[in-house]
Amino acid sequence: MLFEKIHINAFFKTKEFKLFLTIWLVYIFYIEMYGYSCMANSNSALTASIVNEGRFEVDTYYRSSCDVAFYNGHYYSGLAPGISFIGAPFYAAGKGLFYFFPDQHIDFFYEKLERYGETLPVDFYRNKKIISNYFPYLSKRQVLEHLVISTFILPVFTTTLFSAISAVLLYMLLKYFTNKSKLRIMITLLYAFGTLVFPWATGFFQRPIAIALGFAAFMLLFRLKHHKLKKFKSTLFFAGLLAGISVWFDYYNMLFAGLLFLYLLTFSFKIKSKSKKINHDFLKYINLKNFDWTKLISYSLGAAIPVILLLLYHYAAFENPFSTSYSYRVAVDYDILPVSQLKLPSIKSLPSFFEFFMYSPIIILALYGLYKATLKKDEHYHEAIGVAIFFILTFIYASALGILYPEYSPSSHNRYMQPIVPYLMIFLSYIFTSNGMQKNKKSNIKNLVIIIGLISLFLNWTFAQFGGHGSLTEFNLEKLDKVMRLLTEGPSSSFLSTLASVFGGNSLIFNIIGLAILASVIFLIWKPYLSKNY
Repeated sequence: MLFEKIHINAFFKTKEFKLFLTIWLVYIFYIEMYGYSCMANSNSALTASIVNEGRFEVDTYYRSSCDVAFYNGHYYSGLAPGISFIGAPFYAAGKGLFYFFPDQHIDFFYEKLERYGETLPVDFYRNKKIISNYFPYLSKRQVLEHLVISTFILPVFTTTLFSAISAVLLYMLLKYFTNKSKLRIMITLLYAFGTLVFPWATGFFQRPIAIALGFAAFMLLFRLKHHKLKKFKSTLFFAGLLAGISVWFDYYNMLFAGLLFLYLLTFSFKIKSKSKKINHDFLKYINLKNFDWTKLISYSLGAAIPVILLLLYHYAAFENPFSTSYSYRVAVDYDILPVSQLKLPSIKSLPSFFEFFMYSPIIILALYGLYKATLKKDEHYHEAIGVAIFFILTFIYASALGILYPEYSPSSHNRYMQPIVPYLMIFLSYIFTSNGMQKNKKSNIKNLVIIIGLISLFLNWTFAQFGGHGSLTEFNLEKLDKVMRLLTEGPSSSFLSTLASVFGGNSLIFNIIGLAILASVIFLIWKPYLSKNY
């Protein structure tokens, strides 16, 4: 017991834990309120239906979302179901909290929110955001229960949590690319707060979870390849399991799971050459006779189990294992074009395909680092080539959706580009690792990264404050409306701003006090390190 206690205490003092806690707390601080996103509402609708009604139909909750499907007389969530599956236990646990609230408190808060909804802009159906209109079959207590759990408990223990974990995984993986602790922390913080990971981590969204699970699977395979892990086949099974589960959250990860399979192939052959020198034309040296097929079977079996469970969900909901909710979407603001009507993007719409880099300019430097890694041809050459291929495929995929949907918004392209972000950020370290680089050139590169990094941090911090992922659809690169809003209105947390509006307080004062408390907590977390040179 004493040994376990010491071990746990030591873990809480590690930089990994402190990074995780810091990032997680910041994400929680900027969580968006219920009703700001069709996707988040759709996810929480399925979660509530599973827990409260024991079914996949969301007939009771669908009015609060525009991302819904309609099949055989019932409404369903219009998204992948993974986040609702893992969110169900947290929803069930949160329900118990409301047994302690007296009816008069429920009535008080309900009326406050009802009046607050009158002051808000209309929703996606052009209706007033009056909560009684969205849930006509629920009592006041049930409505508040759903709103509070969906706003706080679900994202805190799913999206924000996994997003913070993905950042720590990046920090851990970077130690194989650089031994500079400060550089690893800087890249991790740029990933967490200087990319679109930040605004997307503030809601009940599934894609950040898919990214975290896929990245964890990649990290396991990477460590196996470079002989950092010993339990080979059990690790391969677990890596496959993570890759397969990630498909629950993003169907695109089916392609990613296949790419990981190909990555596994690159180090599953016995090499004939005894030379220790890395030869990238490895196909000339592979020995098929000694090929260990059980490695591929272990990974494939792990990936197959969750995929089969997902197919069973599709069958239960749509009577066909290969039918998804996307096949039965109820379109609100756009429709998919038939092939005969497809057109190339206009010159006016072309910039939206590159706003992924405009919103997170640090990604441009990461791409340059990836380019340098492909030229260097060191022990991570195959990873660099794999990431380059993954980037190209992801860009083609995101751009193809832009052609298929006539009302396609920039945020959609940004959303589908997200899976590549952690892999690109790995190679940001290559900008600093060139041998023989002159001192003044290193200094110039360092200053460039600092400037671009600060711009990225500022932009994504702004997006996280004003509308989360929704700010990406409204952001105007000419008018810089979100930036101007920050400069004129001051910092904003969705929860604190809503709290001030509901109860008649000063939003700026609420937010300044909240930021001061958050900064104080972060200072206490890192206080032991502030006096150390690490």
